[in-house]
Amino acid sequence: MAEYLRRRQLYAAERGDRSRRVMITAAAGAIGAAVLVGLVCGAAGLAGGTVAQVAVLTGLAVLGVLAARHYRVPPEIEAWRVDAEAERRTARSLDRLTRAGYTVLHDRQLADSAGNIDHLVIGPSGAWVVETDAHRGPVRQNAAGVWAGKVPLRAMLGLVAWMGEEATGQLVAELPSGWQLEAQSVVAFARTEVPNGLALVDGVLLLPMAGVADYILSAGVVLRPIDVAMLVDVAERVFPRYEVAGPPPSWPTRSRLRGLLRR
Repeated sequence: MAEYLRRRQLYAAERGDRSRRVMITAAAGAIGAAVLVGLVCGAAGLAGGTVAQVAVLTGLAVLGVLAARHYRVPPEIEAWRVDAEAERRTARSLDRLTRAGYTVLHDRQLADSAGNIDHLVIGPSGAWVVETDAHRGPVRQNAAGVWAGKVPLRAMLGLVAWMGEEATGQLVAELPSGWQLEAQSVVAFARTEVPNGLALVDGVLLLPMAGVADYILSAGVVLRPIDVAMLVDVAERVFPRYEVAGPPPSWPTRSRLRGLLRR
């Protein structure tokens, strides 16, 4: 969610950087088109009033097209919006765990990393690193890897597994000596189902979004309430909320935005 807001801010800043130039170009294009159409209509022998009306309508049409192109949301930003909405749905589904003694931390930043944990769930059954996937299409596995529709998930699953390992290491480093903990990495599929309801791939648990909370509840009790409280306290310190800061006014946003959209 936070990553989508950051990228949307960058896009808005980049659009603001070029607004003046686009306005001048649009005005020049509209005037040029209106003059050209007026000349053609005049040469065709149309009445002066008709020529003026056609020229004005042509200029307005050109302005409308250029404005629509300038203000349209790029497909990459729209894809991030879809991902953010899927994360919000996962967050609402997980928040009901609080009634069973769980704490759910959303949008948490990993130390020494540009990435963030979508949801960190801590409670009687341990620690869970939950990432949301919004791809459509059936989840399937073959010799080439795991797919959601036609989208390969190998890189994403590797990243989620790494995030679980990093979260485990960073938590254990701050806990008293003797703690045994392993955060379980989970991918919650928000827009497709998982065959047989769940799958385990390279240590990463694949579940439909609606089934994640129930699975966590059914995983058994491994932590006492005092252990849960201690782990939550450490997690809130180790993984601060992923902050979204707007770009400075002097930031060359265009080059930065292009770099983000190419990821």
